[in-house]
Amino acid sequence: MEIGGRRMWVFVPVRDGRRTGDRQHLVRWPDLLLPYLNGQADVLIRSLDTSEVLLEESVTFGDGEGVVELVDKQGRPLSLDKWNHLTTAMFADASKEDRRLLVEAVAESLDFMRARGHDAFLAYGNLLGAVRDGELISHDDDADIAYLASAGHPVDIILESFAIEREFLEAGWKTLRMSGGTFKLRMAFPDGLRVGIDVFTAFYYEGLLHMMPYFCASMPREMLLPTSTILLEGREVAAPAQPEPVLLATYGSGWRDPDPSFKYKTPRWLRRRLSGLLRGERRHINYWEVFYATKASKVPIEPSSFARWVAASEPRPASLVEIGSGTGRDALWLAEQGIKVLGCDYSQAGVEYATERSEERDCSATFRRLNLYDLRQMLTAGALLAREADADAVYARFLVHSLEHDGRQNLWRFSRSVLSRAQGRIYLEFRTEATDHVFGEHYRQFVEPGVVCAELESYGFCIEHCEDRHGLAVHRNEDPRVCRIIARLKG
Repeated sequence: MEIGGRRMWVFVPVRDGRRTGDRQHLVRWPDLLLPYLNGQADVLIRSLDTSEVLLEESVTFGDGEGVVELVDKQGRPLSLDKWNHLTTAMFADASKEDRRLLVEAVAESLDFMRARGHDAFLAYGNLLGAVRDGELISHDDDADIAYLASAGHPVDIILESFAIEREFLEAGWKTLRMSGGTFKLRMAFPDGLRVGIDVFTAFYYEGLLHMMPYFCASMPREMLLPTSTILLEGREVAAPAQPEPVLLATYGSGWRDPDPSFKYKTPRWLRRRLSGLLRGERRHINYWEVFYATKASKVPIEPSSFARWVAASEPRPASLVEIGSGTGRDALWLAEQGIKVLGCDYSQAGVEYATERSEERDCSATFRRLNLYDLRQMLTAGALLAREADADAVYARFLVHSLEHDGRQNLWRFSRSVLSRAQGRIYLEFRTEATDHVFGEHYRQFVEPGVVCAELESYGFCIEHCEDRHGLAVHRNEDPRVCRIIARLKG
């Protein structure tokens, strides 16, 4: 689909829609696009298979005032990538200089790893574009490199990936950890464009080559090493020894034909294996990434009544870790009351949103990502926090009812670790029954206060306060029944 003369969105009705009749499917507009669809726009829908124009007309969206402008705050054009994430980094829209800078960064990162003894090479979309025509794929928006791990055991593979990330950090690169076997190099160009270079681990397990996050095939090492070289946008970069068989195994027999609608179809067994070995869980993450990208500005900026209640409690927390900090509304206010605050959230988009608000307000609150569904990451984060600071409180508002059972148990484990030095308190507020809600549907599991209290006690907490009623968390026309708990970690 083109809007205003630019390709904006690629979809497959059978895959992305729901059937409404004989050979008919209804495809919803992506939530990320909806805030921009207000005004007049020229819309063109073309078949990917035949290039036949299916629709070409001027369309009125919303109140019809003005012209639809699909650009970010800096005026850069926006597009939806293959995962329906809104991005400014589509290479079709990137300047020649930005493309050059990206490929230079890719080459530099590969050279950096190879100089330190790591067998690194171009991977996935960048390798595909290089072999096809020597260019970045126009509908791609990030860079992909990989390396063949020297380790064989999953634990050692993870340790090796973390060691490589530390090498980049010590050399001044900015990174973002994605899983036990994947991290991202974060690039910012002079014109403000931000692009990530994904560094994927490849490894042999049970005789098969696996490569994060999608790939598994029977492939001898000789197809990967020793590496060859290939031209990408005129720059020579490292590539697998035999790129074409790698691409055949990755994309199938049609790999030579461009397909903007392509999505990996990872078999369930492979997804479970990679998650179990290296990746960790990412349940419900897409909802929250989209939420903070589209609805964060609608969340109230004033503190919740729960935050005011905690700040007025006796004894008053001196430093706390908020889990599920979201937009930072409570964390920022608590920090401005003189409490040392670290906010942790599942969503990277939420962390970045809250960090920007903190910088705008010149606030001391800091934020980082925490995944309560990833046991490895949660245990590591809890141990590090226990060493970094003596937090005397953990704060979690409207989090307990948003977690599945194992996520809730990990919340108690994390809290026990963080509070172990100070024998501090945990402050909880959560819904205990279903009601209508302003911000739409997301996963909820309503838990009886007695169940939560029993779980806390099993993890070494002593219940000091528990109330369950209406009137505690009123928002506009909402007055949900919620429970407030204060529990102290016993010595």
